[in-house]
Amino acid sequence: MVFFCERAAGFARELGLQDEAYMDALVRMFRQALKQVAVLPEEQRAAILDRLDRVSVVSNALGYGVANDMEASLADYQ
Repeated sequence: MVFFCERAAGFARELGLQDEAYMDALVRMFRQALKQVAVLPEEQRAAILDRLDRVSVVSNALGYGVANDMEASLADYQ
């Protein structure tokens, strides 16, 4: 799920993709990944959360409030 988010956000940024349904799907997958991270042992969580944080940074360029949604979701899990 994290890999999907990384690739999907990078793809959208590189192409300048403007598709609201795509962005909604990306945010949903991001949230699902966070739910899975929450059940991981503590020593594994930090690395995955760092990767998801980078996805939210990349998503700043996407619009549609994607980065804001991701950052709010991240704050709930950190």
